Amino acid sequence: MPLFSKRIPRLAVVAIALAAFCLVPPEVLGRGPDICLWKHLLHLPACPACGSTRALAAFFHGHLQQAVAYNYNVLVTAPLLLAFFVKDLLLAVRRCAS
Repeated sequence: MPLFSKRIPRLAVVAIALAAFCLVPPEVLGRGPDICLWKHLLHLPACPACGSTRALAAFFHGHLQQAVAYNYNVLVTAPLLLAFFVKDLLLAVRRCAS
């Protein structure tokens, strides 16, 4: 199984991220502090990834229009996150079955 780090399976990290995106509404994330490092270090009005966390939360709450309004990259990142989860879950099930 692919590892996120030397000890943590990627399945665990992706599962926790998906659970967080499903549980935390995007409105709550919008009220938090602006922690974008690129934006602050390079003095940009917005970096290409700004809004991605809110976009993923909106996507997993079923608000596709709102998700795309936050950041277009959600159309790529959300399906990839789901694909990683399904792939790693299937690998874990196969290993347990054998």
